[in-house]
Amino acid sequence: MSLRKKSDVPLYSYPETTATWAPLETAISNFPNVQFYVIVNPDSGPGDAGSQPDTNYQAGVTALRTHANVVLLGYVYTSYGDRLLADVQQDIATYAGWRTAYSLAGIFFDETQQGLTSTYTAYAAAARSAAWPGRTTGYVILNPGEDIGSSNYYSIADQIVTFEDTYAEYEKQAPLPLPHPAQQSVIIHTFTGTSATLLSVVQSLQKSGFLSTYITNLNIATTDVYGSFGSDFSVFAQDVSA
Repeated sequence: MSLRKKSDVPLYSYPETTATWAPLETAISNFPNVQFYVIVNPDSGPGDAGSQPDTNYQAGVTALRTHANVVLLGYVYTSYGDRLLADVQQDIATYAGWRTAYSLAGIFFDETQQGLTSTYTAYAAAARSAAWPGRTTGYVILNPGEDIGSSNYYSIADQIVTFEDTYAEYEKQAPLPLPHPAQQSVIIHTFTGTSATLLSVVQSLQKSGFLSTYITNLNIATTDVYGSFGSDFSVFAQDVSA
């Protein structure tokens, strides 16, 4: 399924109970016109090589997979290009080896460094060619978290996160550069605006042509901004859907 409105959701929390991920499941159900790219991260990656997630994680991911408007991706850190290809490949293979009921669709490469085309081409190729159940090729997101200009990276990734920072920093930099808007995504945390401002920011990013966005009012100075959902999450999801 390819939907016009999209949101990347860093889901780095552990599903201790069904309530942990309930805000996301509710949003997914309530807004079927939004494509949610959900990035799961059991342990700064998939955990031990060749492992399956534990039963709580299996249940949580299986529940998310029942929705047609969800694409599930596994988190892989790259140490800004310094991580060995073999270690990255091992993480990818572990994710791709998850059983069909809770299988994923590709990889979110964090800590992406500019200017290392050959390195990230190799990383992305490993993700593309892995044996993802029910897919012919893996989906790839690179996360430099900043503008990379008209980089060759756009030829190797489906999405690139070209802004990941606080709302205060977003206000300083807006309007953001748009070298390839149809492949660019934006992640804003520590949002401090009103509900009206949140809607305005979402609409502005959508009208500018950005592929995807995620905004949370969780404050990075005091919490893991991707370890839970902000109090504005349901409003944000509604704004994306509008």
